[in-house]
Amino acid sequence: MSSMEGKLDSTSTARLRDLIVAVRRCRTSAEERALIKRECAIIRDSFRESRASLRTRNMLKLLYITMLGYPTEFGQVEVVSLLAQSEYAGKRVGYLTLQMILDENDEVLTLSENHIKKDLANDKPLIQSMALNAVANIASEVMARDMLDEISRLALSSNTYLAKKACLAAIRIVRKVPEYAEVFLELFTSLFVDHSAAELLPALTLVNECLRLPQGEPFLSKYRVMANAAVRVLKQLVLSSRVTDQDVLGVTDPFLQVKILEFMRIIGKGSTVTSEALNDVLAQVLTNTDATRNVGCSVQYECVKTIYAIEGDEGLRTLGINTISRFLSSNDNNQRFVALQSLLDYASRDANAVREHQDTILDCLKDVDISIRRRALDLTVALVTENNLRLLVPDLVSYLTISTEEMREDVTLHLCRIIENKSPSTEWRVEYSLRVLRLAKRFAPVEFATRLITLLSNESTEIQTSAVVSMWDEASYPFDALHQSRKAFLVAAVWGIGEYVDLLIDAKGIQPEDVAKCVAEITTNTAFNIIKCYGLTSLMKITSRYPSAKPIVLPVLSNYTTSLDCELQQRACEYMTLLESFVEEAAFCFSRMPPIRHVEEDVEVQPVPQVNLPPEFLQQKAAVALDDLFEVNSKPIVMAHPVENKNRDNENNALAIDDLFGLRTDVPSNTTTLPTSSGAATSAQMEHAKPPPEVHVFDCDDFTVSVSGVVQGAINANIIVCSRLPTAMENLSIQAAVPKTSMLNIGFLTSTVIPPYGRIVQQLSVDNSNSNKNPRLLTLRVKLLYTVDGVPRSQMFQVTQEL
Repeated sequence: MSSMEGKLDSTSTARLRDLIVAVRRCRTSAEERALIKRECAIIRDSFRESRASLRTRNMLKLLYITMLGYPTEFGQVEVVSLLAQSEYAGKRVGYLTLQMILDENDEVLTLSENHIKKDLANDKPLIQSMALNAVANIASEVMARDMLDEISRLALSSNTYLAKKACLAAIRIVRKVPEYAEVFLELFTSLFVDHSAAELLPALTLVNECLRLPQGEPFLSKYRVMANAAVRVLKQLVLSSRVTDQDVLGVTDPFLQVKILEFMRIIGKGSTVTSEALNDVLAQVLTNTDATRNVGCSVQYECVKTIYAIEGDEGLRTLGINTISRFLSSNDNNQRFVALQSLLDYASRDANAVREHQDTILDCLKDVDISIRRRALDLTVALVTENNLRLLVPDLVSYLTISTEEMREDVTLHLCRIIENKSPSTEWRVEYSLRVLRLAKRFAPVEFATRLITLLSNESTEIQTSAVVSMWDEASYPFDALHQSRKAFLVAAVWGIGEYVDLLIDAKGIQPEDVAKCVAEITTNTAFNIIKCYGLTSLMKITSRYPSAKPIVLPVLSNYTTSLDCELQQRACEYMTLLESFVEEAAFCFSRMPPIRHVEEDVEVQPVPQVNLPPEFLQQKAAVALDDLFEVNSKPIVMAHPVENKNRDNENNALAIDDLFGLRTDVPSNTTTLPTSSGAATSAQMEHAKPPPEVHVFDCDDFTVSVSGVVQGAINANIIVCSRLPTAMENLSIQAAVPKTSMLNIGFLTSTVIPPYGRIVQQLSVDNSNSNKNPRLLTLRVKLLYTVDGVPRSQMFQVTQEL
């Protein structure tokens, strides 16, 4: 502890170097935090005493503490004091600290604006440059507006050093205030004439930034005139044999070349005349640039981007593709990744040129780097067409067998999409669908298997026989971990073997008992309930057609009659009853299925007559959210409305597979819904009786709410909403919730629009029979959602009224 005190004492008047040494000597994090805490206290005391002689030293130590990650907000105001100093040394530390510990959102930054503006007008270039650095790094929108005049003046300075920094500061201003792009574009209308090579790089960077903005589009015509000048400068750089300070590994000023190419890309886009002037020099860049190093590759990459952005000819684009493809043979992973990404971008525009390098792209699928493998996979998939499908898909399937776990899911999904959307024939699709299901294991989606089932049910006997034989050859092996991982394949195989067991027996010459044993083994050992459900149904299909398999099937069904899974238990009990007591009915129920129609062909959206409501699931979701908000009822409220049953048969046919195997996911709701007939009966009773009085319960600027009702066992109430607005209330939705001890039945709205100064009635019924409170007391919370002139609004209120 004494050594720690000695260290802390030594830092009381320490310089930055001493503080760094003391921090490095700390053995634990707690020791370091204690040291920093004491040093911050010393610095704070020094600031409070206004010891100007130590201000620079303390700010340097504060900067170091900031770099260590400790909070230093207490020193922000002192930064402004350093900026106000006239000495260069103190001002330099002040600007350095300003840019390190402050950002554009700090309020203290506004205190430094006057000092920065004053330094921009200073006659010393070093001080001006520090102020320009601050503007370029941390200028806020307000500061950018205030500094525009000074930055514009310095951007045209004869001092190259200041002009370059001013251009960088101008980029910050344009990004914060895009409308100022016009100001700077006016300054550089003679870009390639008045600027030296040293000034051209920052000036081009600024011009490119401005021209990319919408505010720069009116200036494109002015800058397209400079195309020939840009070509001349770029040609000098490409063909130059002089060695200068800007050369990098034999490439003359590659940074300036990249900026000129970017400028050409902007002005050539959408202009055929300008693009023709650029074609020759772009070809020279590709052919004369040394691509053995990354520097030359970066220039060529930028050139190819320019070729594909402008209105270039086909020959030049082919040259660009060939140039990029050479990167694929490089040993540098970065070059290969860039090449694959570029080819993927260009594949949609010039797919034939990219396909010429198909073999090289396939080799990249075997690369060690996963990022390269992913890009190669995406590119290969993008190149697949109906013409080369039979060549590329086998390669992808082969790659699926050797791909790593992290890549197998992506490969599987791509293959499933290709097989379903681009298959040349049904036989080919069935063959490769089964192959993918076998090889993809757990990564194959079950939906892909169900769509294969739908396809098979609609095909000829020859295709069905071929498919079920292929399924049997793979599924008949003893059940092991490999089978356990093939969920989607087993779904299709168990269904196919059960549905087409007669075709399988005729084709393979095997016994029904062997087929039943295989399916029973899969059903018993699998870990997935969906396969168990399919398996039980498949066993029923086998035994209903071949009674000799009944001794094998009955023990399996018996095991599941006590299953904890309700679906399995119910299914096993029903199947046992059918086999033991209703043999003929079982044979009829489990006969061959009719062809399954595609769901897309059957599901049709039928309009709801005379009711304009949001989709039902949205209302139910909103009602549940309302209950969660009020915490008064854990039951979702369903808005009842009449729906025609014209397409009920179509829906049952579309879901034939799920109906057959009992896998329908429809779960009965715990909430009760007010039927249309009940609502109509209630309305008829109210019409014949004396109308109940309306009681005002809520009002706001948009509408008033009244309640009326009668008590007939339950409370039959009407909520009357009267609009106060001269415009219509649209998209109306009324949500209600009651205490947990009550039951709410809510009817449907006849319209979701309340006309100007109109009204609408919401019918509901509340049952308080399970509550100890007054059965005539109506207690509920109501939330109204609506829009007025397209603006969504909502109101929420509570009703407590005895009727």
